[in-house]
Amino acid sequence: MEVGFFESPGKEWDEFASRYTDLIFYQSIWSQVLKEGLGGQPLYFCLREGGKIVAGLPGIVLRFKIFRILYASIPYGHLIGEKSYYSAFLELLEKEFRKMGIDQVRLTESPFSESYPPESFSPIPAKCTLLDLKRYGKENIWEGYRSEVRRAIRKAQKHGFCVRGTTKRNEMEIFYQLYLSSMERNRAIAKYPHRWFDALYEILIQQEKADVLFAIKDDEYAAGVVLIYSNSSIHYLHNGSSETYLENRPNDLIIDYIIHRGVEEGKTTLDFMGSDPNDLSLLRFKEKWGSRSMDVHTYVKDYRPLRSKIWELGKRFAASSFGSKVIRWIRR
Repeated sequence: MEVGFFESPGKEWDEFASRYTDLIFYQSIWSQVLKEGLGGQPLYFCLREGGKIVAGLPGIVLRFKIFRILYASIPYGHLIGEKSYYSAFLELLEKEFRKMGIDQVRLTESPFSESYPPESFSPIPAKCTLLDLKRYGKENIWEGYRSEVRRAIRKAQKHGFCVRGTTKRNEMEIFYQLYLSSMERNRAIAKYPHRWFDALYEILIQQEKADVLFAIKDDEYAAGVVLIYSNSSIHYLHNGSSETYLENRPNDLIIDYIIHRGVEEGKTTLDFMGSDPNDLSLLRFKEKWGSRSMDVHTYVKDYRPLRSKIWELGKRFAASSFGSKVIRWIRR
């Protein structure tokens, strides 16, 4: 057995990955988004036996000044392939990580795959919320909603809001401002730069593998959502909204639109993505649609403990109220 990697994964990787998952986050096209949007170097590791790929790990190395962090893709990325090879594959991978000078490795399991906790990694829990779209027929979606959901949708409609997809590139700037507004309101770090959203548009939206939906009234943009499409699932990757219109419930109107379109297109799952287990209000919002939250984990291992400790302290500072203000000031 031997370990190798692709810096620019293509057909061979895609054919291997598609045998084990239909998630777009494991496909080579997603590596282009990560490279162009985050400025990282894709490293898609593979274990071969007899020339055939039997296990793989999609990765992106991000450099933060002196730090080198390997993410097993974003938002989901973990080992795929024949599970019987995982232990041997990880042992060989760890030698590669050290040889490459990686400070920290982060693997995030998907709610669509069987959990595999690597023994030497530390788990960080999160909640992932999935809505089973198969529960709906085209004619009974409205009846399946709770009364509070129906009231919220009616309120948005009564105030004259409608939903439509992006039609031009400059709307990515509009969404980015909505995203920044939400992050500031929630005192959270705006982790994704402007070029990330440009990359989503250029690489995925133009190929109809993603979309941005807006709740609009006249020429006013009240809220927006970035959707990513896997073969059978819709992934609710980002959202942003203007505080001015929150009480008019534009986000509820967008989700109703997503559910209707997903059912019409035969999708099986609306993936609301991960949440902090302690963010109960966000979990309630996701679950009120009839979805179910489950435990998922990010598995972390420090290969250079001192540097990783400094890195984690820096992240905590950035996540603090003062730190987020400093970052917003720097980005202006």
